[in-house]
Amino acid sequence: MDIKELLNYETKGHRLYNVRRDEYRKNTEDDYNFRVSPTPFRMNKKQKDEILIIGKAICDYMDCCIELYKTDEYIKNILDRGKPDKYLKNIEPNFLFLRPDLILTQEGFSICEIETSPFGLGLAEVLNRTYGHAGFDPLVTENELKNYIQSQIPSVGTIAYSDKVNAFSGQMDFLADEIFSGDGKRWDSKKISRQSNLKNKEIYRAFYLSDEYKDKDVALFLQEPHIYIPNPTPQFEEKALLAFIWDKRYSEFFKQKLGTAEFELLRKVIPKTWIVGEEQYIDECLPRGVKDSISLSSLGKNSRKYVLKQSGFNTGSSWGEGVEFLHKMGGAKAGEKIKKALEDKNHLYIIQEFKPGKVVHMNYLDDNYEIKNMDAKIRITPYFSYRGKSKGKLIAIKVTGCEKSTEYIHAGTSSINTSVIEDEER
Repeated sequence: MDIKELLNYETKGHRLYNVRRDEYRKNTEDDYNFRVSPTPFRMNKKQKDEILIIGKAICDYMDCCIELYKTDEYIKNILDRGKPDKYLKNIEPNFLFLRPDLILTQEGFSICEIETSPFGLGLAEVLNRTYGHAGFDPLVTENELKNYIQSQIPSVGTIAYSDKVNAFSGQMDFLADEIFSGDGKRWDSKKISRQSNLKNKEIYRAFYLSDEYKDKDVALFLQEPHIYIPNPTPQFEEKALLAFIWDKRYSEFFKQKLGTAEFELLRKVIPKTWIVGEEQYIDECLPRGVKDSISLSSLGKNSRKYVLKQSGFNTGSSWGEGVEFLHKMGGAKAGEKIKKALEDKNHLYIIQEFKPGKVVHMNYLDDNYEIKNMDAKIRITPYFSYRGKSKGKLIAIKVTGCEKSTEYIHAGTSSINTSVIEDEER
């Protein structure tokens, strides 16, 4: 069985991704809509070890952010901005995992955000199984993800997703059938609707809380009594969390809590990031001596390599929809974008230093099973456990190779998706 046939087999009949735009839809019967590599992505030992260290550091960092939220009025006020009263209850977050999105750059890994949603998790597991059963030795051992998830969830429940994430419904079904269920556990997955009959159930939340503003079914669903995993704590699903490591008021706090080594590692892998309107607190100066975000627009494009992002709890804060590359536009337009973010007092926005992806040669199989070559920018998405004794352990990982012509790192039909192995010869 070749790799494409094996991948189709491992999907267990679940359509992993339904392309949202018809012009990118393939005329095939495959259960996936992306390019397939004949081999996993090869990572040397140093890279593998650093990813494992990043996992522990990110979990420790999230713990610190939660502590700051509980003890520091400024952090609480910032993260509560724009949140409805129902989410201001100081509930302890209970994420199953954390997923730092890593860009492979010439200098190493760069974290562009920390995700807690399951979109991509099913694909990572399918890829891990596929290449493992093809004779490779993936970084994550077989059943690692399933064993961890089942140790942390109740016996019966539903993975609930919104219409916005319907393109991932096949992955939600796969997770329910293949990861959440088994050994006496019975889970299903359902799209939230008035006919879904999801009252008083244990719910794994596979949707964004801000979906309620565009989806009446989600709004009604959130009014019903449910026990959620993760808890409805949108404060800790903000990209703004990455700014705190660069806030000079909290440097000593993080050094003390994380230790010098973890603090310096996070300063190395998290690009300089700040909350729009809070520039006075950034440790180290802004480029060319500018004093605030709006002044970035006066710089030339080569000096304006920064990205403006909607931080979270916003209808445009997911899947690259609220990402603006300030060096890809003229100064006037960049100024307009920043000014609009400054004027929006109901949401958080961040500006993050842009770290260009390293171009790597990757192979894929075309429709005729011929090996083709593509120059790709690499996005690595490792999932780390965030609960129990195994906290910080790698439980899933995949690599996405995006075409070098784009700055966006979200997977598409033209992307290559694959698993990861350690290359002992590199």
